[in-house]
Amino acid sequence: MSMNTVGMKNLMNELKKLETLGDRIAEKALQAGAKILQREIIKRTPERTGNLAENIIVSKVVQGYIDIGPDFKNAFYARFLEYGTSTMDAQPFIEPAFLAVKDEVQAAMAQVIRQELSKL
Repeated sequence: MSMNTVGMKNLMNELKKLETLGDRIAEKALQAGAKILQREIIKRTPERTGNLAENIIVSKVVQGYIDIGPDFKNAFYARFLEYGTSTMDAQPFIEPAFLAVKDEVQAAMAQVIRQELSKL
């Protein structure tokens, strides 16, 4: 039995292009959702000094994940605000922000995916 492999390299190349395209679409969708969540976190950040809100960042997409929250130097302090301490009441702002906009984030991500797929 013989097998015809003419065109197999072309097929494999096209499949790799689709994989790369899918990764780019997913990255765009994650970034769109992250911007919405970032805005909401900033809006809800306690303003005692005002520095924390200025340092709510969106990371780059790494292996299909994106981080939204305080930068490294402020994360330690933000944790105390979010969860409180034995002497300080919690002032949650990250989780309530997420819960407030999660449907909007999902809708924005879905819209980006639909738009990008419609271009194919």
